[in-house]
Amino acid sequence: MLSLYVAGFFLYHCLPATYVEHVNYSITSPAPIPFQKQCACAVNPRSVYNSPLGNPVKLEEELSKRGLHACYLEDKARGYRDMGLWKWLAYFSFEYIPKRLSFHEPSDPYSVMEQIPCSPLASDMPIVISLWKFDIPNYSFTLGKRKNLYYSGQCGSFEAKNLIPFVGKMPPQVYAYSSSGFFFPGEGFRAPAVLSVSFFERRVLIFLLKDGEVYKVFDQRSIRESVVEKGSYSLYAYTYSFHVWRLYFGLRFLLCTPAFQAT
Repeated sequence: MLSLYVAGFFLYHCLPATYVEHVNYSITSPAPIPFQKQCACAVNPRSVYNSPLGNPVKLEEELSKRGLHACYLEDKARGYRDMGLWKWLAYFSFEYIPKRLSFHEPSDPYSVMEQIPCSPLASDMPIVISLWKFDIPNYSFTLGKRKNLYYSGQCGSFEAKNLIPFVGKMPPQVYAYSSSGFFFPGEGFRAPAVLSVSFFERRVLIFLLKDGEVYKVFDQRSIRESVVEKGSYSLYAYTYSFHVWRLYFGLRFLLCTPAFQAT
C-alpha cells in the first residue's frame, strides 16, 4: 500500500506534463502603470442568503481579510463540481493532507482544474454544518486562493466578460498599452501595442494564443510583447514543478484571460 501511495504521490506532482516545441524570450523593459485599479472578487460564495447554511457575517470577514468582494454571476463559472470526484480525491490525498501534516500551505484545489475555455472561477462550495460562527467546511477553505481579477475605476463595477480567473498568492499585472492608453483583457485596441504581463510566482510557463492557437511560449515571470498584427490574443499561465529541456512537469493552472482584440 505504501508503494502505491508513493507512486500516486509522484504521479500527482509530475502530471500533467507538456512538451513545448519552442520557448520564446521577452525582454522585460519597464512598463507604464495603469491608472485603473485592480479589483478582485469571489464568484457565487454561499451563505444563508443563497443557500440553506452559511454565516454571512463570517463570510464578509473572510472576504475582507482577503481583499475580495462577493460577486454573483448567472453566466457559466467553473465551480467545485467541475473538479470531478477523482481530482478531489487526488488533491486531498497527495496535496492537502500531506502539506497540512507537514505545516505547509497547500495550493488551491482549482489549480488542478482544466480551464479551457477560460471561465470565471466560482467559490460555490456549500456549507454543510453551520453552528454560531463555526462552519464546515470553513470559509477559508471554500474561498481558497482563487480570485477573479478585473480593472476598474471603482471596485464593485465589473462586466463578467472581463473577469480574469487567477489561482495564486499575489495578483499579477496583465494589460496592454500604447500611445492611445491602457487596455485590459476582454477589451480591444488598435495595433501596434505592447502586452505587459508580470507574475510573482517562481516558475511560470506562459502561453500566448493568437486566434485560439498557441503563438508563443515563455518560461519567465514577466513579458513585454509587441502586438503588431490584427487578431485575438489571450493568455494561459501555469506554474510547474520542474522541467527537463522542453518537457515541463507538474503543470498547475495559474491564470487565463479573456481575449484582447487587436484591430
